[in-house]
Amino acid sequence: MEQNGATGAPGRERRIKIGVMPVFSTWIYSCEDGPQHLNERLEQLAQRLMQDERNATRRTNHGGWHYAFDLFKLEEPVIAEFRHHMEQHVQAFLNHFRPEERRKKDHFRLEGWMNVNRAGDHNVLHCHPGCFLSATYYVRVPADMKGGEIVFRDPRGPAVAMYETPEIELPWVGSGNGIPFTPATGHLLIFPAWLEHRVERFEGSGPRISIAFNATNP
Repeated sequence: MEQNGATGAPGRERRIKIGVMPVFSTWIYSCEDGPQHLNERLEQLAQRLMQDERNATRRTNHGGWHYAFDLFKLEEPVIAEFRHHMEQHVQAFLNHFRPEERRKKDHFRLEGWMNVNRAGDHNVLHCHPGCFLSATYYVRVPADMKGGEIVFRDPRGPAVAMYETPEIELPWVGSGNGIPFTPATGHLLIFPAWLEHRVERFEGSGPRISIAFNATNP
């Protein structure tokens, strides 16, 4: 980009080279083609777990069902296979930022749980402390769902509001509502664990089933 600028000499200007660059981007890994061949068995597992009321807890969920324990500790073949796929995706995300000669296999552990939301349910704003990556895989999303987006909030938090100025539109100050992602069956999102997010309430027939997990030290 070039801009005219004064040189100090009357009537003369010179071109000054300038640039605008983004810094401190927040990276989100998105795969629209997750292990959908496991979805039917995962949904059957969710239905079976929901039959025992001891498996339910309340954390960030407002309504809905949240599995109370670490899903990956279940001795279920479908969970072992699902873990294998998710470990590959986490590793791919980590290696994305490394030059080819430095790509490697990292040692980490996954901790996960299931969420089953129905019409009117949602999850409040939160983040996942004690880990370095968090993720959500969508086992089932109603075809007629309206709403139900996962919404990521600007990680700068209140800092964006401190620089608001009247009558001047600043591109880095948004409405505060965050950035929404509309989920679909088989979609996987992986993001930094410190990135705050919430799930909007939705309308639609049938449950919205997802598996959330964290990547942490082994």
